[in-house]
Amino acid sequence: MRGFWQRFPFFLMFFFLPMLLSGAAPLNEERIPVYPGAVRDQAAEEEIRRDYEEYRFDYWEMKYVRVYTVKALIDDVCRYYIDQLKAKPGQMIDDPYALAPGEVYGPWYELGFWHDTIFETQYEYDTLLNDGEWVKEAFAKRPQWEKGSWLCAALFEWNAGLPSGDLARYAVLLDDLGFDSRKRIDYRSTRIRIEVYVSPSLEAIEEEEDWAMDQAVAAKAEEFRRNPPTEKLLGVPIYPGAVFSPELTAGMSLNDDFHIYVYFSNDPPDQIADFYRKRLGKEPQFTEGFGYLFPLKGSLPIPKEGLSIQPYVFGDGPFQSTISIMKEMDD
Repeated sequence: MRGFWQRFPFFLMFFFLPMLLSGAAPLNEERIPVYPGAVRDQAAEEEIRRDYEEYRFDYWEMKYVRVYTVKALIDDVCRYYIDQLKAKPGQMIDDPYALAPGEVYGPWYELGFWHDTIFETQYEYDTLLNDGEWVKEAFAKRPQWEKGSWLCAALFEWNAGLPSGDLARYAVLLDDLGFDSRKRIDYRSTRIRIEVYVSPSLEAIEEEEDWAMDQAVAAKAEEFRRNPPTEKLLGVPIYPGAVFSPELTAGMSLNDDFHIYVYFSNDPPDQIADFYRKRLGKEPQFTEGFGYLFPLKGSLPIPKEGLSIQPYVFGDGPFQSTISIMKEMDD
């Protein structure tokens, strides 16, 4: 059995109430202490990097990772880091982006304990999976962190606002390397992971997202400009004289599930509604201030596909009406 923080650090996904702590928080990864006698495991570091690249989910970049193993009980290693980091029991920061440059949250720590099931003897048919009696004997020789509780994992973390405006997250994770009850081996060893992640500020993230959105819309608009929709694609006739808007269509068609094709007309909405009423043989829903909605697929009030006719609201121009045709996209 192994400790429960052996995979990609899921703790990065959760934040709790903020609490500024005073401790010894190294802001240079090279100054984060390594337990004496620990041996570096570069193969494990590469595995963590690969997992990070596969499962990364936000703007936090892994800047540093070191993995070590040491022939020492996790209790001793944990006390070493509590002392070295001057860490206090705590929980994750609510919003690391609220940290100002030079402001530090932590270090804090959280502990995990072996579950009582390790003391149960388990079989799969005739195959022994866990010798609970042997585990009891082995753990009787281990110290208890609390009465009746044996430590199996620990997380130390602190956050900092960097002078550049970026945010940094530092973590030390400890895992008890456990035991093999069938071979009757208590490893009495600990795995140490030291990780540093850096994220741009919220302002930088928003700028990057806006730039990426602008690029995506521009590329989509050029695609629509070269290949405007046909009546066959739309499934409805295009209103005579209507002007297709590649830019608005692109901005409203980035969703993979549906596209919204936008046209402008210098005719009033009532006249356009009469045209489609006759051509589609359907009566639209009319809402004061919003205009007309024809169901094309599904039923009112919220059809799966629809055609809307609204007053033109995009500033001065020669147009009186906006025609929008929403179509579901095939897989």
